[in-house]
Amino acid sequence: MKKLKIFLLTIMLLGSFLSAYCQKSGSKDKIKSIIVLEEKHDMLVKKQFKESETHYDNKGNILEEITYKQGKVNKHFRYQYDQDGNKIKEEKFDPSGKLIEFSEYKIENGFRVEKIVYDANRRIKSRKIYQYTTF
Repeated sequence: MKKLKIFLLTIMLLGSFLSAYCQKSGSKDKIKSIIVLEEKHDMLVKKQFKESETHYDNKGNILEEITYKQGKVNKHFRYQYDQDGNKIKEEKFDPSGKLIEFSEYKIENGFRVEKIVYDANRRIKSRKIYQYTTF
């Protein structure tokens, strides 16, 4: 059973990577969303649950990711990007769809230089500053 779970997780991750790669590499068939369903077999009973749902923009950027546990929302994220494809905002929601927190990213010359995490009331929870050394 453990090997099956590892295999299914590997297939799911590979599928997400390949779909994003195909979209960014210029494939003519762009993926708008992916839904992964999991079937569990227990003796004579077969149960099917939605495992994950991922939505993309026309550039291949992930707009929304939802993971499920036993068919119920477990984790839910939404993302926003600038015109260069840099992630500038990430929102995290609870299983009922209520905003828990969000992060805003500042990008300069293609590099992330700051990340600020806010609670649902726009109060700062944390701040990261990124410093780069270049050649």
